[in-house]
Parts: sequence; C-alpha cells; structure tokens
Amino acid sequence: MVLEKDSWRIEDMMNKRIEVIHYGDPFRKALEIFSKYKLDAIPVVNDEGLLTGVLSNSRLYKALLAGVDLDDKCDPYIIDAPVYINVGLNYDELSLVMRLNKSSVGNVPVVDDDKKVVGIAGNKEYLRTSLNIVLKSYALMESIFQAMQEGIITVDNNGYILRINQFAEKMFAINFAEAKGKHINEVLPEIIYDGKRSLGVRYNFKAVSAIVNQVPILEKDIQVGTNVVFLDVSDAEDMGKELQIVKDLHTTLNAVLSASAFGIFVTDKNGEIKYINKIAKQFVENHSTSVKGQLIREILPTSSRSQVAETGVSEVDICHLNEKNCVVAHVPIKTDDSNNNETVGVVSTIYCDDNKLLEEIARKWFSLQQQVDYYRNQLDKQRNSTKDSFKHIVTKNDEFIQIKKEAKRIAKSTSTVLLTGESGVGKDIFARAIHATGPRSKMPFVKVNCVAIPETLFESELFGYAPGSFTGASKKGKMGFFEQANKGTIFLDEVGDMPLSIQVKILQVLQDKQFVRVGGINTQNVDVRIIAATNRNLREAVAKGAFREDLYYRLNVIELYLPPLRERTEDIIPLAEAFIEKYNDILGTAVTGMSTRVKQALLQYSWPGNIRELENAVERAANYVWEGEMDLEHLPAHILHGERSNPKQSSYQVAINDVNKEIILDALRKTKGNRSAAARILKISRSALYEKLSKYDIS
Repeated sequence: MVLEKDSWRIEDMMNKRIEVIHYGDPFRKALEIFSKYKLDAIPVVNDEGLLTGVLSNSRLYKALLAGVDLDDKCDPYIIDAPVYINVGLNYDELSLVMRLNKSSVGNVPVVDDDKKVVGIAGNKEYLRTSLNIVLKSYALMESIFQAMQEGIITVDNNGYILRINQFAEKMFAINFAEAKGKHINEVLPEIIYDGKRSLGVRYNFKAVSAIVNQVPILEKDIQVGTNVVFLDVSDAEDMGKELQIVKDLHTTLNAVLSASAFGIFVTDKNGEIKYINKIAKQFVENHSTSVKGQLIREILPTSSRSQVAETGVSEVDICHLNEKNCVVAHVPIKTDDSNNNETVGVVSTIYCDDNKLLEEIARKWFSLQQQVDYYRNQLDKQRNSTKDSFKHIVTKNDEFIQIKKEAKRIAKSTSTVLLTGESGVGKDIFARAIHATGPRSKMPFVKVNCVAIPETLFESELFGYAPGSFTGASKKGKMGFFEQANKGTIFLDEVGDMPLSIQVKILQVLQDKQFVRVGGINTQNVDVRIIAATNRNLREAVAKGAFREDLYYRLNVIELYLPPLRERTEDIIPLAEAFIEKYNDILGTAVTGMSTRVKQALLQYSWPGNIRELENAVERAANYVWEGEMDLEHLPAHILHGERSNPKQSSYQVAINDVNKEIILDALRKTKGNRSAAARILKISRSALYEKLSKYDIS
C-alpha cells in the first residue's frame, strides 16, 4: 500500500484568503494587500474578474526605490501574461509548475476553467503539502511495520539496531528501548550478520525456531542498512504434528464407524450431513445425488434430531425406512470447553433389523411417547387452567369432603401446613391443590423428597452452594430448592425422615426467612410457604429424639390428616373409574368400565398402598384389557384374595430374618439411633433401611 499523491488537489492546498487589484489601482492599495496577507505576488484582474497580470513584491520594492508616489498607478510595474495554474491540477502537476517556474514570482495565481482567480499557491503551500505527505507516509509505513506478523529488526550497515517491531519484541522477549543502538549479535548471538542478502536460512533460538531473511535497504542503489526478517515456524511445526494426529484419528474413526453394524449419520449443528457410513447408505440408496451436504430432515423423517441440537440432550425416536420401523438414537457432539460445552453436531444411529426385540422396543417407545404427550398436555392444562384444583380430587366421603373444604380455606393464607397420613393417600395432590388455589399459584411450586437426598448433599440441595465450595462444585455455584421456590411454595415430602443436622437449618428459615449458601458468606433472604408431609408419627419421633420438638411445632401450624382408602370405601369405585378414563387417554386404550365382580373385589381389598396402589392396579388392568370391560382376570392376583396374603415363613426364613434384624439393631446401637449413620455402616440407602425397619418391626 502506497500513499497516493494524486489524491492531493490544488484546491486543497491553495491559499483562498487573497485580494486582487485592477489596472489603475494605486501602489497604496497594493502595499496594504502585501502587508495584510504576506504574499509574494498579487493577481491583477479585469472588470470581468479574469486574470490579466500579476504584481510581485519585488516590482513594488523597485518602484518605491525609484521614488514613485503611493497614489501613483501600479500599471507600469504589472507583469503581463503571468504564469498561473488550474484549480483541477494535482500535487505532481503543481510540482512540475513550481520547478519550471523557479519562480521569479514566489506565488502563482490559481484560476478556474473560466480563468477567474479562486486562490493563490506558492512555495509555502507546496512545502506544507509535501511535509503532510511525508508525515502521513511515515505513519502509514510505521503502522505496516508494527502490524506485520513477522519479526523485523532494522540495522545500519555496521549491524547496529535502528528499529524493532512489536512482533519481534514479543518473539524474542526483548525491548526496543533497551536494544536500540546495540549490535544485533549482542541481542541475538545466533544470527550470522554480514550485511549481505540471504533468504530462507533456518535458525534455532532459545525458545523459537525461525526462518530468517536478510534484505539490504537501498537508497539510490547504495546500501544504507538491512532488514532482518524472522518467520516463526514453531507453531507451524506444532500444527503439522497436530494435523497428523487428526488425520490418524480420522482414519481410526472412519474405520470404527464403517465397521458398525448400524447405520450412522453425523451432522453439524444445522443438520447438514457431514458423514454417513456404509450401512446408512443402504437406507438412502434410492437418492440419486450424494447425501453428504444435504439436510438430514430431508432423508431421515424424525423431529428429535433438531431438539438434540438445541438442547444438547440425547433423544430416542422411531422412523420408517425401507418399509421397516427403525429405532434412531440421537446423541449430541459437544466441545471440550467445560465452561461453554456447546453442541456442535449430532450423531444419529439407526437400529433396524427383522427381529421381535426391535419390534417390541418400537411398540414400547410409541406407548411411552403417548404417555409423555399426555402428561405434557395435562401439565399445560394445569398451568393454563383457572379452575379450582380441589375439584379434581375425587371423593364421596363426608369426612374427606370436609378436609377438602378446610384445605381450600387455608390455601388463601401463607401459614405452614403439615399433611399427615399413610403413604399413597394423596398428600402430594393436596399440597399442589393448596398451592394452585392460593395467592402464590403463579409462582414456583418446588417438591423436595427428603428420603431421596443423601445426607451429605442435603444442605447444598436445599440451600445451594457458593462457587468453588467443594471439589466438583460448579464454578458458577448452584441455586438451592429454597431459592428456586422464592415467592412460591416448597413442599417437603417425607419431612419426618429429614436428618437432625438439617432440621435446625429448616427451623432458621422458618423463623428468620434467611439462610446462607454452603461455602458462602452472604445471607440470602427468601419468602416461601412451606407445606410438609409425612407418613410417620412425628410426636413419637420427637419423644425418641429423632425429630426436633421446636421444628415440629413450627411445622404443625395447620395439620391435615388424610384418612387411608380403607376408611373411605365409597371412594374406591369413583377413583377407579377416574383412573380408567385417565389411562384410556395415556395408553390409547378403550376400556369401557368394570364388571360387577371387579367392583366387589376392589371393595373387599384393604388397599394398604391406598390410592397409589389402586391407580397402579387400574393401569395394569388397562394394559391387559385394552378395550371393552375390565374383569377379574385383568386384576393383580393378590387383590382377588381381599386381604394381602402373608404365607407362613419356613424356619430357615425365620432364622435369616432374625440374623438380619440383629445386624440392623447392632448398627443402630453403634450409631446411638442415628439412622443415616446406620445406613452408611450397612452400606445401603436410607430408604432401603426404612423398608427393613418396617419389615422387621423396628421402631
């Protein structure tokens, strides 16, 4: 790139602050103009303003020395047919004029195409413009010198450093201010400098491998210095090694994918096919053009792939290829950047074979997909519904109807609610109904299963943790359940199984509406309504020291006891009918109702699992009936016997149970009744421990 002198025009350079004189004007006027504008010459024009002559300051001085009067006319001293230049000329043309003129007159008039005077140009303007060009050219060359992605060191004929660009400073960790004036071998002793041209010589410096060119600097064919140019090839060598590794990996990957017994498509984030193996080509063999570069949605009729590209979560789908039902697994390709972890593509694997297992997988998938769609629709209905949620709780029992009314009334407050009753009686549904009917219905409802969370993670799950609190913690920290439920409702299910170490922190939140994240120092304010539920007798737990008394009274502001299903038998048939309708929608079945024998069997059974057990029984039966009326053969066998069967155990089984019971009691004695610690000693989960406690009747 070179600075174009042609871009400089006379109109940009000339002096426009001028005055002119006419024939007949006195010396006095000319003297005033010379004094005011410090010009070397004044243009002389006629009545039409056209240039006719010029009066130079040297002519004026000559007239004054000759003794002319200031009121005398200037006419005898005016130079006729003067040299002038056109306003449209450029810098080079002006240079030519100034050189030719050598000028007896230091300034020359500038005229337009009609020869009217528009300014004056002279040596001052010429020199000023030349200086601007030089300065801008220097600035341009300096910017190019510093922007070069090659190191450059400029030395004089004796090898002493004149200039170093930024790239060379960075490459060799040197400072120009310190290196200026030193010999190049003092700074870079590896260089063989002789002032002669040499190209493509390889040098190994301390931490850099470079190709070096030495190019003489000539001025009028005389060498005045040398540019030593360094091309860093260290990165290029590393890139070459990495490229070879990539080629080897590509060859290996290509071999692995080609050896697969399943069809594989690899697509980028936009769905464009980048790779297809041999098996996959057989599925699209009818396509006349190459598949690579096409969009996969035009070849593989499945919508899940685009979802995987957006969410980064693996999906399984079903598609129809070559008159076969095929299972397709879409797995995201993600970057290794742990902070970003962006999805950059998708691997789609097609499982297509003529076997019953695949057909069964496809059928199951369709069934599951229907269930997902149903629950998604139900969730949308709940979110968008303005109906009273308690109306969806089915009952004909007077006591339960009264409980519903009481729950609906307390839903309008913000007080803590404790739901008690056996497992499966509908505590979860009541909690959601209270939230949906209350003033916080549009805010979050967060359910926390206190049994499912390991004790070591309980605090961080409930209250979150600060960034970098412990090994494996997210760098951004994590929001806990209480923060997620802010302004809404948090449902503490199975609260009776909450560890004692956490109970005191829950008490603090109830009292102060504040908590501190794990590893944090700042207090978090939170506004939540707490609904707790348990199937345990908390009064007994308080008496045994397994539950804090102060927390019990804080939770037990309003207690609602939900009776078991066996105590409200009038609800069994209406609930069963509601579940039939539900699973007809979910499974696509067409169950029309229940036979009289089925109704009798349902009424005779004690339902230890309550509503949850009833729903599971109806779902199972619907899968066997599919359409028509539900009959006895469709029910689980144990329901047909009324009470749950409890066959007499053999002496061997009794002995085994006694041993297991003693092991559990020993663990509890060692931990002084701490069940979480006992579970760790036994190397089982807390929920598994509670099942065994119930089985062996250990309180």
